[in-house]
Amino acid sequence: MELQQLTDLLDAAEVDYEVSNEVAVVVLPGERRLKTNTLFIPQDGMFRVEAFVCRAVEEAHAEVYRLLLQHNRKAYGVHYTLDNNNDIYLAGQFPDTTTSEDIQRILGQVLELADGDFNHILELGFETSIRREWEWRMDRGESTRNLEAFQRLRPGYEQDRAAERAGRADGASAGAPSVPPTPPSS
Repeated sequence: MELQQLTDLLDAAEVDYEVSNEVAVVVLPGERRLKTNTLFIPQDGMFRVEAFVCRAVEEAHAEVYRLLLQHNRKAYGVHYTLDNNNDIYLAGQFPDTTTSEDIQRILGQVLELADGDFNHILELGFETSIRREWEWRMDRGESTRNLEAFQRLRPGYEQDRAAERAGRADGASAGAPSVPPTPPSS
């Protein structure tokens, strides 16, 4: 597929894009990720779609790769893959018979996977770094706003949760009568 055919297809799908180095780039806004750049790369008789998801994870490789492979099973058209640096991407190849409706579905799948799995990948693959970042910011009184999705990794989180559960249990028992009520006699 030629670049012009590919951009005509993106136009028909009413997708905003920019062309750079003979590649069409679609920027998808996200909730967990700020954005996902999705590349549409023309090739002979087809085009390739690639989207960067996350740099190489530092730990829990088996758990992260298991998550990615399980999601590949259900994905439409694009699948998780690794590059030579073990960075995580979504990639797929599509024939030149792809329709504008297919483009919308492909982009929806890229966004669903890249944005939807992002925090889970980070939590598994960078747990130690995130814990250290929490500690560093809390010690210095720095903002932790962009760590809010990772509350479970915050120092003291488990103790706070245990205290909260104990407080709810105490509150429930404080409001409950100590002796069961006597049923009315008939």
